[in-house]
Amino acid sequence: MQSGSISPNLLYLCNRMSGFSTNIFKLETENQSSATSGSIVSVNLPSNSIINLRSFKMFFNANANKGAATSGARLPKIKSLIERVEVSMGGVVLSQGTNFTNVLSEAKCALQEKCPDATLGHPEYMRSKSYNQSTGLTAGGNLTPKAYAAQANEADDITYCIDEWEGFMGTASPKLFDTSIVPMIKIRLYMASDNVLSISKSVILGSAAGSFADSTTVIASPGIGSTGPPSAAVGANAPVSGARYEISNIFFTIECVSLADNMYDNMLAAQMEIAALEVPYKAYYTFLDTHSGSTRFSVASASMDRIWLAWRGANYNTQDTVVTVSGFKLNGGFTSATAGVATALDQGVPQYDQGGVLDTNEEKYLGKYFNFSQPVAFGTQPATDWTLQVQLNGAMMPQFQARPEALYGITRNSMEYVRKSKDMTYDQYLNNYCVQCFRLNMPESETQRLLSGIDTRSSNLAGIITTTNAVTAAQPNLMVFVETTEVLRIGAGRSIGVIV
Repeated sequence: MQSGSISPNLLYLCNRMSGFSTNIFKLETENQSSATSGSIVSVNLPSNSIINLRSFKMFFNANANKGAATSGARLPKIKSLIERVEVSMGGVVLSQGTNFTNVLSEAKCALQEKCPDATLGHPEYMRSKSYNQSTGLTAGGNLTPKAYAAQANEADDITYCIDEWEGFMGTASPKLFDTSIVPMIKIRLYMASDNVLSISKSVILGSAAGSFADSTTVIASPGIGSTGPPSAAVGANAPVSGARYEISNIFFTIECVSLADNMYDNMLAAQMEIAALEVPYKAYYTFLDTHSGSTRFSVASASMDRIWLAWRGANYNTQDTVVTVSGFKLNGGFTSATAGVATALDQGVPQYDQGGVLDTNEEKYLGKYFNFSQPVAFGTQPATDWTLQVQLNGAMMPQFQARPEALYGITRNSMEYVRKSKDMTYDQYLNNYCVQCFRLNMPESETQRLLSGIDTRSSNLAGIITTTNAVTAAQPNLMVFVETTEVLRIGAGRSIGVIV
C-alpha cells in the first residue's frame, strides 16, 4: 500500500526546507500620498524578489468630512473606497480591473461570513459613538475630530487598512510569485465615487423620520421604488448632500521571501525551456443595467466560471441615510443613563422578537449603495412570486423559472466553500442581501488550478437574464459580474502573454 492512499492523520511525516527567510517591506506610492473620489493611486511592487501576493496591504487615514462639514457623513467598509484595481507588467495590462469591484466584494460578503478585519477595516457604520476611539458623534452632523476628520497632529488620525483584493492580487496561484521572471509590476487603484458615503445628521436610533437610519418598516425607502431621502420634514436633521471623502498618508506593505540557494531559480529556468509557466487568476467583467424585465451581456473567455447578480434600488447612487437591516434593532425602549438623571438612552428593540433571534439583538446597517434588495416594490409581495432565469446562447439555467428560495439554493451550491455562509433570515435575504450566483465550472476547480468553465472564445457567448413579476415603475439597478479564469503565460527573457 502506498503512503499516498493513507490519511495524513495517520502518517508520521515532516518535510523540511532550509535556507528560507522572510521580511516585510514598506512601499511608497508612485504619484501621490493622498486621494479623493476619482483619483488614481499607483505603486510598483518589488522586482527580483519572491513576493507574497496575499500579503499586499494598503494603509491610509480617511476623512469623511472633506465636503460639507456638517453633512454627517459616514464611511462604508474601508475597502469599499477602492472601485477598481488594475495590474500591469512592463506596460502590458494584465488585468483591466473590475469596474465596481467594491460592489462585487460587498455582494460576496452578503452571502458569506466574510467581513474586513474589525481592527482596521471599519466593518460597521458608526451611529453615535466611534468604536475606533470611543469618542461621541454629536447631533447635527458635527462629528468629533477623532471619528472621521483629519487632525492637525498626524498621530491622532485613524489608520485603516485594506488587505483583501479581488482579481490578480487576491487569486493568482501560486501566491508566492517570483518577480524576477516578469517585467516590473505596477498596481493602479481607482478611487470610488463619493456616493459610497452615507449621510445622517442625527444620532438617534429609531424608525421615525429624522432618526439616524432609514427603517425598513416605517420609512421604507430602501425599496426599489424609493426616490430620495426619507422625509423633508425632519428639521435640522434633514440629510444634506455634498459629503466627500479623502484618504491621506498612503503607503503599502508586502512580504518578500528568499531562498538560500539557486535551486528554485534553476527549476523555473528548466521549466521555461520546455514550455511557458502558467499562472491562473480570476478576472471579472461587469455589466450595469436598469432592469426592465431582461438584461443582456456578452463575454468571450477561455473559462467562464460564474455569474453573479446583485440587485439594488433605483436610488442607490444618491447620498442618503443608512438602511436598517431587517430584523435588527429599531427604537422602542428608553432607560435613564444614571439613576435620578433625566438623560435617556435609546436601547432599541429587535424587529424579530424582543429577544432578537439569530443574533439580531444589536444594531446593523447597510449603506444604500450596498443594500441589495429584491426587484419588487419594497413592502409589497406580488400575488405570484417573482422568478428569474439565465439564458446562455439559448441554453437555460436553471431549467425552470426559479423563485427566490430556489435561487438561494442554487447560489449556495455555486459558491466556493472557503468561508462559512452568512446566517440570515429569508426576510433579510430578500430585503438586504439579494444576490444570486450561478456556477459554470467544476466544483472546487480553483483549488486544483483547473480551467473547467465554459470556453466562449469562438462563440462570444450572449447571455440574457429574464425575470417575471419583478419590475415596478421605478426600475431596479442590476449589476452582472461574470467571473472568468485568465492565465498569465511567462516565457524566457521576461516575456509574458495573457490568455483571456
